[in-house]
Amino acid sequence: MNSIISSEENLIAILKEVELGNLSAFGVVVKNYQHYAFSVAFRCLSNEEDAKDVVQESFIKIWKNIGSFNGKVKFTTWMHKIVINLCYDKLRMRKRAVKRNEELNEEIMESCENLEKLYVNKEQAEIIKYISDRLPKKQRFVFVLRDLEGLTTEEVSQVLDISIQSVKTNLSLARKEIRTRLIKWRT
Repeated sequence: MNSIISSEENLIAILKEVELGNLSAFGVVVKNYQHYAFSVAFRCLSNEEDAKDVVQESFIKIWKNIGSFNGKVKFTTWMHKIVINLCYDKLRMRKRAVKRNEELNEEIMESCENLEKLYVNKEQAEIIKYISDRLPKKQRFVFVLRDLEGLTTEEVSQVLDISIQSVKTNLSLARKEIRTRLIKWRT
């Protein structure tokens, strides 16, 4: 079979062979029109690899749908429409990929910020625990029950069997000592 398509009539005859499943006839079509398809795809996509993918997909589509080509329009017009539609699909996929990457980057940044906060909070909690362990026993117990465990002043008073005023005084002293040591620790 001649590998050059010389006329529209010659093309129609070859396309009829393709429709019958003739792979060598299809090879002739690919050989004669792949450059045209690539040129269109590359102009639309501005990316060589994407254009090659679109050309490959286009010829697969042409092979599968050759029966729908009716000859009322030029073959190149029909092929052009297939190439352009696949370019649109590729551009939509790119746009979705960019959006997914942006969303993923945002998630990664948020995750990193959350990990950093968690680390800072954990580190700060360790420092506070270290400092509170060195407080006098009554101050330490009041601080732990009131600030760390969330008991009310009255509940701490009952648990430790000390007055409410003593709870307030010891809590104030414990907080002041922790604050002072935290400031020194950070500098």
